Amino acid sequence: MLVGIVSFLGLFFLLLTGMPIACALGLTGIVSLAILNPVLLQGVAYAVWTNSTSFVLVAVPLFIFMGEIVQRSGLSSRFYRALSIWLRWLPGGLLHTNIVACAIFAAISGSSVGTAATMGTVAIPEMTKLKYEKKMLYGSLCAGGTLGILIPPSISMILYGALTETSIGHLFMGGVVPGLMMALLFIIYIYIHCMLDKRIAPPTRQTVTFRDLLLSMKDIIPILSILTAIICGLYLGWATPTELAGLGVLMCVIVSICYKGLTWRSLKDSAVSSVRMTSMILFVIVGAQIFSFSLFSWGATHDIAKWVLGLPFSPLGIWVLLALTYLFLGMFIDATSMLVLTIGVVYPIIVKIGLDPIWFGVTLTLLLEIGLITPPVGMNLYTIQAVAGESSLKLVVMGALPFVVLLMIGIVLLTIFPELALWLPSKTLIAH
Repeated sequence: MLVGIVSFLGLFFLLLTGMPIACALGLTGIVSLAILNPVLLQGVAYAVWTNSTSFVLVAVPLFIFMGEIVQRSGLSSRFYRALSIWLRWLPGGLLHTNIVACAIFAAISGSSVGTAATMGTVAIPEMTKLKYEKKMLYGSLCAGGTLGILIPPSISMILYGALTETSIGHLFMGGVVPGLMMALLFIIYIYIHCMLDKRIAPPTRQTVTFRDLLLSMKDIIPILSILTAIICGLYLGWATPTELAGLGVLMCVIVSICYKGLTWRSLKDSAVSSVRMTSMILFVIVGAQIFSFSLFSWGATHDIAKWVLGLPFSPLGIWVLLALTYLFLGMFIDATSMLVLTIGVVYPIIVKIGLDPIWFGVTLTLLLEIGLITPPVGMNLYTIQAVAGESSLKLVVMGALPFVVLLMIGIVLLTIFPELALWLPSKTLIAH
């Protein structure tokens, strides 16, 4: 226990010096192993090799590549504008488009920050011109972007599945119902708020004809087709998540070429951006694995789990304690780092108290979402501020605050009704 505490304190000290988290994790783990027994440093090489050759983790760069192609080829902006034709009649107009477009685009990119940035680039100039209230505009984009790590494919779920040896296909399917539930809660909130305060969204003056709706489908169907192929492939067990990621990339390339949005330059930029992001994620994973191995070697993981399980709490009480811990950490650590840093200690506790690994993976993802829109390190908040060119972060934070409450309500609902995350995986045929 003492070694574990010292290791975490050393890690946070290195982070405060400005060292990248991947290096801080790896260095702390290596020093700890060297003190215990230098022979154990062979485990460092094993951690690097295992993660570098993981078939499961191949899905990460492929899904990132999918999102990059859709964004740089212009398919995302065409999809947003086409979808707005279908939703602008609702009270709140384009605010609903933000949520639905983010939810669907998230299912293509698997990234919350990428989703928020892409949709924000398209939505903010147009909605500012139409005089939508900025606070609600920014809040809807921040919240919609968080759906990127809940609705499959999800980069966070891939990492969770790889680190805990949990079926990624089942995790993906477990995120479908909660993801749709959260999107619906966001839409209901916007609807009610706009009905009570007419100043939030301008009244819709543009008449939409049946011909407009029909023409808009040519920009909606390609994205929906890619999403349907991935979801159906998972549900029916036609292919593994990694294989479906490869299929998704191929479909994105074909559709982008057909719409004349893909050039050699945009393809190259997509590939370079994907490699950069994947490298960052994999370095963090390797560093976290080394750090976790050092804690395990010292016996700190076992002692921490034993101490938590020895607290005078019921399994529900322990879960609430863990959830509050994640909410606190989410204010200071980004989602990926928090996941890989804590899962080695938390997962054994979850298994011991009898919670389902699939349910925990989905609910943990929801907790990570909250961290994306809570200051001071809420990545979606800074992304929307940068895209909007907004000088005040406070306006973005105040807009996102009601959606933080809604996400917490989602966690409560998942805790009371775990079937929300477990029903669909129980009906799914997963390919291995």
